[in-house]
Amino acid sequence: MFRTLVSFSAIGLAASIGCAPAREIDKTDEVSAVRQRYADWVAAEKRRDLEASMSFLAPEAIIQGEGAPAIRGADAARGVWKDFFAIPYSDIVDVEPRTVVVARSGDLAYDVGSWRLIVPGNNGVTEERGKSTIIWQRLHDQWKVTAIAFSMDMPPVSTSAPSGTSLK
Repeated sequence: MFRTLVSFSAIGLAASIGCAPAREIDKTDEVSAVRQRYADWVAAEKRRDLEASMSFLAPEAIIQGEGAPAIRGADAARGVWKDFFAIPYSDIVDVEPRTVVVARSGDLAYDVGSWRLIVPGNNGVTEERGKSTIIWQRLHDQWKVTAIAFSMDMPPVSTSAPSGTSLK
């Protein structure tokens, strides 16, 4: 009987702990924190600071770039950012305020927006427009990118053959 009471008491305690309300979050503060992390990340990219840029990624982050297979992990993503830093851009500019939504739990957020890459060239300055969707996760009290998908707004390159030719 005593064991049964102890077991039920332990189960009741575990259930009450497991059902305890999550920490109270201020969504406005968390949205601001995600926006600041994004701004800090873009600042690192503007400086072409590879180590700082990589520090924003969670260890198992998923990166889905345009025209490439998905990459898993911050270490594997280094090549993506090295290639990005090789582009002779002079600035990265947000087109509009990014949409940031923080989950009720306070441990996940998504961040969606468009940007322009300013690229000087022989024929003057061009603007390459793109967009990204970022999933942020709170890890060890810091927002980290757990998934990002990005692409350019250019129309896709046509794969159809000119009239009178065939693709074999």
